[in-house]
Amino acid sequence: MKLLFLTTAEMPELLPYDQTVIQQLHTFKVQVDIMIWEKLSTTPLEQLTPYKAIIIRTCWNYYKKPEVFGRLLDFCSSHNLPLLNPADIVRWNMDKRYLLDLEKEGIELIPTAFVFEHDPSVFTTSVNRGWQKLVIKPMISGGSYHTFVIDKEDESGFDKILGTYYKNRPYMLQEFIPEISSGEVSTLRFADGFTYSIAKVPKKGDYRVQFTYGGTYNIEKVHPQIVALCDQIAERFQGRLLYQRVDGVWRNNRFLLMEVELIEPDLYLGHHAEALSRWVKNLAELDR
Repeated sequence: MKLLFLTTAEMPELLPYDQTVIQQLHTFKVQVDIMIWEKLSTTPLEQLTPYKAIIIRTCWNYYKKPEVFGRLLDFCSSHNLPLLNPADIVRWNMDKRYLLDLEKEGIELIPTAFVFEHDPSVFTTSVNRGWQKLVIKPMISGGSYHTFVIDKEDESGFDKILGTYYKNRPYMLQEFIPEISSGEVSTLRFADGFTYSIAKVPKKGDYRVQFTYGGTYNIEKVHPQIVALCDQIAERFQGRLLYQRVDGVWRNNRFLLMEVELIEPDLYLGHHAEALSRWVKNLAELDR
């Protein structure tokens, strides 16, 4: 069996744990090739048909060129290429307005205002809801790209950010959850139902949990409430997901969803040996 992993030009060898996965897959007689994702839609089809699956891995710049990434999804759909996760699900997950769908299905989000067109009252309305600080972020984003925290007294700063980064661009305005200082929880679920959680704690004085900003990661026991949420998302897509990751924070014993990652999540396999083995097993069984 042959698999194709997609990545960026900035990460041509993927992550170190991906290389370990590739090595372990050799023992299952699975060959893995790597391709820069922008090249996929210009690759002759006869070169792609041997792959059992095309797996989105570290395409960590897709949100900076969503139109190009959209063409990749169109290419895969029109030629019935086995993209995982599937192209229609990826397209849904690209734009964070998908959170509105999940909220309608009873999933509790971090308090959020979705702004599709300029609304001069949105800042005041949010402050009147009791928000002490506000987070502004794009609908299509990743890695804290163009994400800012604004104090409730700084409406002029908010207006400046809008004028600089969000002119004619939809955005989300969220309540800043101070509980983030205790850690964000990422819970991953593979196709076989294996589930694990990683607690990501920002460095003191910061809110960004990414490793590049000084965040620290540790294995955490999976909470039944989050398992139920993962199961609900898996059922929503009728078993078509190879992987999913849900990110959120705890507030007053309630898990508030920040986002669902179905495109190119870090799987944190360097922190969880059992998860790495299960991931290899899930990939090796794609030939069944």
